[in-house]
Amino acid sequence: MKRTIVSITVLLALLGISLSVEHLLDSDHYNPGFHENPVTTQSHVIFGALFLALALAQFSSRIRSRYPALHRLGGRVAVSAGAVTAAAALVIGFMFPFSGTAEVLVTGPFAGLFGLALLRGMWLARHHRFAEHREWMIRAMALGTSIATQRLIFVPVLIALGGTLEVAYWLSVTSFGVAFVIHCAVAEWWIRATRVHTAADGIPQGDRGAGRSAA
Repeated sequence: MKRTIVSITVLLALLGISLSVEHLLDSDHYNPGFHENPVTTQSHVIFGALFLALALAQFSSRIRSRYPALHRLGGRVAVSAGAVTAAAALVIGFMFPFSGTAEVLVTGPFAGLFGLALLRGMWLARHHRFAEHREWMIRAMALGTSIATQRLIFVPVLIALGGTLEVAYWLSVTSFGVAFVIHCAVAEWWIRATRVHTAADGIPQGDRGAGRSAA
């Protein structure tokens, strides 16, 4: 099961990075606000891709154990990139949402949760609470990769329903909501399925050595 979860996460992260590259290369965007606000849009896309790339490496036990300094540096950069991504997502959602108010109501809370997960994870690592740090970073990664699942839902359903702009409006926000819920649910299930407590301090025995090198 672990191998399956890891494989799916890697594939979704790589798809998310590919979508970011595609967005930067494509000048024909569905949302006019992207053209009118290039700095905000590109910040969201570029830093989002950077977060996904660095976050993948952060979950590598080999890097944590062999290169702790690199792990800490990568973690700080990943959190910073993720924070910019979350802030830009909130600006996009409130200033020029593709699906109007409904998009704000769906993407706003999850963008905020993504930023909270990153900051909470970093705070926990700095206070040597590595088991909890791991859990919050899993939540952040789950939310970060949800954009890929949103596209996997949105594109084929849109094609099947005719691809009209009216359908795209409601389908976009619906697929965002479904993707967020699925990713959050799977993340919480995985956290609880892999959580191990110790009587001393709640840090899994297997995480003690890796925990000291956490970001």
